Amino acid sequence: MTSYAKKILLLLFASLTVCSLIVPSGFAAPAPAISGLPLDTNETLSDGFCWNATTFGGFAYPVNKHKGFVASENWWGERLQYVEKDGQDELGKGHPGNHVIGEGELVYTTRPFSSKYGVVSDLELDASTTPKELGGMFYYQLPWFGKPYVAVGNDSTRLAKLVISQPSSDKKTLKAGDSWDLGSNYSLVVNQVDVDGEKVWFSLDKNGEEIESGIVNTSGNVADKTFTATADFGDKKDQLYFVTYVDSVFTSATDSFAVFKYTWLIDKDKVMVIENGDEYQGFEVKDASANEIVLKNSNSITLTLDKDKKNYFTDSWYFQTSDEGKGSTSPEGYVIYPAKELNTSGNYTLRGLPFDTNETSSDGFYWNATTFGGFSYPVNKHKSFVASENWWGERLQYVEKDGQNELGKSHPGNHVIGEGELVYTTRPFSSKYGVVSDLELDASTTPKELGGMFYYQLPWFGKSYVAVGNDSTRLAKLVISQPSSDKKTLKAGDSWDLGSNYSLVVNQVDVDGEKVWFSLDKNGEEIESGIVNTSGNVADKTFTATADFGDKKDQLYFVTYVDSVFTSATDSFAVFKYTWLIDKDKVMVIENGDEYQGFEVKEASANEIVLKNSNSITLTLDKDKKNYFTDSWYFQTSDEGKGSTSPEGYVIYPATDVTVEDNTSSGVNNSESLLNESLSNESSPSTSSASLLESKADDLKDVNNNSSLPEEKTGIVTSAKASGFELLAGVFGIILCQYFIKRRD
Repeated sequence: MTSYAKKILLLLFASLTVCSLIVPSGFAAPAPAISGLPLDTNETLSDGFCWNATTFGGFAYPVNKHKGFVASENWWGERLQYVEKDGQDELGKGHPGNHVIGEGELVYTTRPFSSKYGVVSDLELDASTTPKELGGMFYYQLPWFGKPYVAVGNDSTRLAKLVISQPSSDKKTLKAGDSWDLGSNYSLVVNQVDVDGEKVWFSLDKNGEEIESGIVNTSGNVADKTFTATADFGDKKDQLYFVTYVDSVFTSATDSFAVFKYTWLIDKDKVMVIENGDEYQGFEVKDASANEIVLKNSNSITLTLDKDKKNYFTDSWYFQTSDEGKGSTSPEGYVIYPAKELNTSGNYTLRGLPFDTNETSSDGFYWNATTFGGFSYPVNKHKSFVASENWWGERLQYVEKDGQNELGKSHPGNHVIGEGELVYTTRPFSSKYGVVSDLELDASTTPKELGGMFYYQLPWFGKSYVAVGNDSTRLAKLVISQPSSDKKTLKAGDSWDLGSNYSLVVNQVDVDGEKVWFSLDKNGEEIESGIVNTSGNVADKTFTATADFGDKKDQLYFVTYVDSVFTSATDSFAVFKYTWLIDKDKVMVIENGDEYQGFEVKEASANEIVLKNSNSITLTLDKDKKNYFTDSWYFQTSDEGKGSTSPEGYVIYPATDVTVEDNTSSGVNNSESLLNESLSNESSPSTSSASLLESKADDLKDVNNNSSLPEEKTGIVTSAKASGFELLAGVFGIILCQYFIKRRD
């Protein structure tokens, strides 16, 4: 074999090795998700797997329409329901381990609901005072896979995107020459403002071309101030598609301005026509009428029972499950809920379960991790998180204490929560270290340096902390807990940013000796260092670090596991797994009397923290207002009288807003760049660094030397995704092409 052929084969082997160890591109922190109400297959009947807009945040939910959305028969909005049809593989307590949803058994239904135009609602117009150009006081919306559309001509089979519906509290002030981007390539352009004549001339443009124009007199009545535009679209004649209202004109020292309100626009040029037999996101339309659209899954869905896996059934919705056997009773049962991943940038709201003050007793205003998305919820701990007595996790509850201003159906219009009546409680829960859980270690095989198989987490206002020394009054931030399915591949000289100014630095990799020397740094300064032997047992491969912090001695704060070392054509690499780190330098000490985000600590013990609101909370009953009771959590209510019965009653739920930033450039897998590097470089592998590692070993502490522990369990198999095989095939083809071209030359 020629020297060139040898080089090619060596390069092929190295490249295949790198490819086989590429970590998933999603190694970066998972995107937040909007979750539905979790249901336990051990406890739920087959007809109980049903979610509506109040139990799944992925659905559209106009709070002022609450009564219509939760009605038992003539309900509005969206529903997702499992409907067993063939007597086989039934979901639920009859067969708690079944995880197959047959074809046509997952039913998505959506029904239209009426909405008043903003100008009608805010100005409290009636049928006689509503401008006739509107064609009525109402239009009809249809939620379609969580997004709002308008039913053209009140026909749910003809859907136009709702481009803008300006909230009643908003105003848009524009001067002559200004252009207001309404969305979907529409814009409102102010041509001229005549303050003396109290008039404004403006145009509606699309793609920079004028499509409507009008002059509005702000000194007139509502009809004079209102501008409308109609067109033929969606197989309908003279359909309204644009409304705006000029509230006033005024002048400053240099310019004249117009104030626009209640602007409403749908995209007349893109109408979705829905017919029986159409396919949408894995569903087939089974019933398409003016008043209802019913779709069913086109293919059966086999759920993967793994808390780290997502079972997508539309483009953006998926079923999240616990691991098998993590339900309440059966070793086969599991927990399941629908979720929507927030993988595009924007602002989103995580809602709690809404309650109607007309129907809820004073002791019923109560939310836990399954009913408020702002709380931390580890699905595999479901049973303990919803337990009635010795529960774990967070609770938020209204507790009436003085007999005055009681919340609930006895006084449905009351909207004052007295001092100390809003109670936030949090309790710790146990978690296995990743290395223990994934390698299925027990008490006898767990490295003694871990101090046990478990650590304790405490959710604190929705964020995860670790209880130092299992004491809930001493909290350290959980910097990283590397998912069991993730790997981090690093070469000598690489630095892995772990967060909170900590980093793991690979100093040297000795492939021949199967060792790696690395350091843990903070703020660029080394705080720990060790050598790990990857040819040994679990204890040999595991590195731990302890320190005195949080008023506790010798507390574990860092764990990592070196799975393997390997070489490419140019470099040597180490693969890190199960990395776990808490910030030992910033420990929160919680004591009775402390104040946190408007709450006072009333009880602080190792096993529970109880806080109550320091001041009374007066709720503003307005669907467009947020009633904050912490820095980030607020109560959202409907308008007054929008509950089910009383003219005073209302709907209330806790909520929190999250912002998803555009991180398309983050989380890039450095193994991919290493692969490219190896393909373009034919040099031989780097020489062994064994001598350097051996000479350095004397300067380091003894790293988890425990030869008495049993050997690591074998037989753990990981499956490769199809895309990995495609990549390997591509690499193989490229290198073979290089070889044959060289031979031909």
